[in-house]
Amino acid sequence: MVSQLVKYSAQIAPLVLIWLVLLFKWLPGSANLIEENYTNILMLPVYIAVLFGIYAVCSVLYGVATFNECPQAGIELKAEIEEAKADLKRRGIIT
Repeated sequence: MVSQLVKYSAQIAPLVLIWLVLLFKWLPGSANLIEENYTNILMLPVYIAVLFGIYAVCSVLYGVATFNECPQAGIELKAEIEEAKADLKRRGIIT
């Protein structure tokens, strides 16, 4: 079983390698293209982090917007709370 760190590292490593190749101009024949876009290449990790943050916020907002209301589960939860209170009163922990 592969740990999550190894899994994500294997997915991110090629992207980091491509970024380093572009950043240090190791790609033959593309020096002019890299020179014109060097600032964008340098800022690429920041762009990716911002996009990931936007994705995370949108995912959370979507999850909140589509969260199902379960009235039966609410009733069961209230019953369990009352049962726990009664048990704590019986044990003398609360009054």
